[in-house]
Amino acid sequence: ERCVVFTRGTTDSINMAALGLSHLLGPGDCVVTTVLEHHSNFVPWQMACKRQGADFAVADIDEAGDIDLNGLSRLIDESRPKIVAVSACSNVLGCVAPLKSIVSLAHEVGALCLVDGAQAMRHTRIDVQDIGCDFLCFSGHKIMAPTGIGVLYGSPAALELVEPSAFGGEMVDIVKPDETTFEQL
Repeated sequence: ERCVVFTRGTTDSINMAALGLSHLLGPGDCVVTTVLEHHSNFVPWQMACKRQGADFAVADIDEAGDIDLNGLSRLIDESRPKIVAVSACSNVLGCVAPLKSIVSLAHEVGALCLVDGAQAMRHTRIDVQDIGCDFLCFSGHKIMAPTGIGVLYGSPAALELVEPSAFGGEMVDIVKPDETTFEQL
């Protein structure tokens, strides 16, 4: 109950994460993603890096059209990213990412790992505790829910790092003219 933020869809979820985590990025920092990403999991990170002066690194695919895991590993090891953002399943080639391996690579260098689960949710069960990702995003319509509903799952520790990008309602604790504090997750 403390790990799910309801959103308008996958794109909204990823944008919320990218905007909310951009304060972690600055010159010399990096976000790593892959060429297999849907624009929803590519452009928000690219723009966050551009705004913050951080590097944006993109891993390639191998000859079979899958994520080049060795190349991704080298890229993560060399760039020491703050965030790794990867699709569970490509909407272009249909390849399935080795999520446990990718999350492990990210965590080895202290990076957060966001998984775009939009294409995978209909076809497989994603156990966030098993793969260990920090964030998982997906849209409700992919699993027969109404359109316009999405989920940003985050571990409690990861969600604490996300700064709000929209304000109001029941998210506030105390509001004063010179300061506002926020409720706990």
